[in-house]
Amino acid sequence: MATKKDLLAEIKILKKELKIINGRIKSEEYGISWLDTPESFEEDCKNRLPVLKEVKEKAIKSNDGKPTHILIEGDNYHSLACLNQTHKEKIDLIYIDPPYNTGSENFRYKDKRVLKKFPDKTRIPKDNPLKYSDWLSFMNKRLTLARTLLKPDGVIFISINYEQYAYLKLLCDKIFQESNYLTTFTVKVRHEDRILKGDRDFHETTEQVLMYRKSDEFKTIKRLQDNTSVSKYVYRIEELIHNPEKIILGNKEVEVFKPDEYRIIKSEPSQDSFQKVNIRGSLKEGNSSGRFQMKYLEERNHLFNYLYKVPGMGDDRFGFRYFLTRASENYANGFYFQGVPQSKDAVKEVPYPNFLDFEEAFNNVGYEGGVEFRNGKKPVDFIKYLINIGCLKNDMVILDFFAGSGSTAQAVMELNHLDNGMRQVILCTNNEAGIAAEVTYPRIKNVIKGYEKIKSQKEILFELKLKPGNLKNNITILNAIAEFDSAEFRKRYNEIKQEIRKDKFIISGIINKQNKIPGLGNSLKYYKTDFVDR
Repeated sequence: MATKKDLLAEIKILKKELKIINGRIKSEEYGISWLDTPESFEEDCKNRLPVLKEVKEKAIKSNDGKPTHILIEGDNYHSLACLNQTHKEKIDLIYIDPPYNTGSENFRYKDKRVLKKFPDKTRIPKDNPLKYSDWLSFMNKRLTLARTLLKPDGVIFISINYEQYAYLKLLCDKIFQESNYLTTFTVKVRHEDRILKGDRDFHETTEQVLMYRKSDEFKTIKRLQDNTSVSKYVYRIEELIHNPEKIILGNKEVEVFKPDEYRIIKSEPSQDSFQKVNIRGSLKEGNSSGRFQMKYLEERNHLFNYLYKVPGMGDDRFGFRYFLTRASENYANGFYFQGVPQSKDAVKEVPYPNFLDFEEAFNNVGYEGGVEFRNGKKPVDFIKYLINIGCLKNDMVILDFFAGSGSTAQAVMELNHLDNGMRQVILCTNNEAGIAAEVTYPRIKNVIKGYEKIKSQKEILFELKLKPGNLKNNITILNAIAEFDSAEFRKRYNEIKQEIRKDKFIISGIINKQNKIPGLGNSLKYYKTDFVDR
């Protein structure tokens, strides 16, 4: 039987063990670890410092009072290191679309110093965890530098797919702190009927976008429930001739009025009758199909200065909204929104959803990017959507250090064009496969200066909702094919296209047209990374 002395000695030992355990618990970190992978630039930087050297012959000067944007060619680690000397805590918003490390793109940013063999010279298998160490090491170095660039109230968005999402989430929790994680947007990027190639157990139709703030100084932005701004004026539709043409936009029938069939008068807003709403620029970006419907009317049907009424859009108490397209193809002052009287109670601030379906948001009218993120490019309006969630200022500084084709630059310039903003964008990209010189720079130049573009006009000739009855007795479909896939219609159109979209059989006529896309102005400075001795 243990004596009192023995029990006291045992208690003393247990207290020591408890103290050790408590200390270990307090110092133990939960998170993610990886084998740090050296990159070739580290050798370059041993005795030298990265600097930016301006390429003056590539500068674009517009003298229009609009912002001067920056394009930096070089390894984005060097670019971020240089920006930390000039832009530390000066960036409002970062959006990046980094390599997804799926294996299919062979992780372009690898270099000769990435481990390919174990110390015993045996080859590292493709699915070995070291694959993730390469990627995590690469991302950690760049995100750590990116964090110091953000203002205290700044925010970062990172596109990623399911394969790397969990790793990236833990890495960002480590760099930005878990308390600064805001949400993950799930984005439908491809149609469920477009099956990807390869042997897959499931068809991935979505990607993710992680959103982190720099600190709690960032205040979450809410959207207005009826998707309008509350800053400008309303116009009253005084008189309409009630014989409009009816057009199907997406899945909604709208009434279209020609310029000589309506009259609009300006009404001063008052508390009793009219609420101030946004009529210049666009509808609240990314949250209403109205702007995309306008673009459909203009680009597909060439209806300029036409008014149309959309039933059931907005607050149900008012039943409809009016929209007015641009005055002409060359008129570049944005779009106009026409509203009906609303009460102040009709507008509420509500949270943004963290799910975005491009087919639904863009009304499936063939808008840039379409339903899918084609060729890996993010649609411009998707980036606008994120910018509007991240910051309401129109003089913000936006950084994209995986610039790719330059979609972020176009998104920023289009936003400035819509609201006369002074947002500045900084892009960083290497020139691997000539992407900076042959893709990014020419695209930015086109947006600034304008360019010729062949755009296809798509007209729906026949549409039938598929049901068991008309599938079993398909005479209607066969007759439609015979009618529209004929010599008469082939003379009228460059292509007759048949497709099944969701539960509909559609026959469309395609007309190739040459359009002059007007430039948006702005200026650009072009830099390359270089080195100087320490």
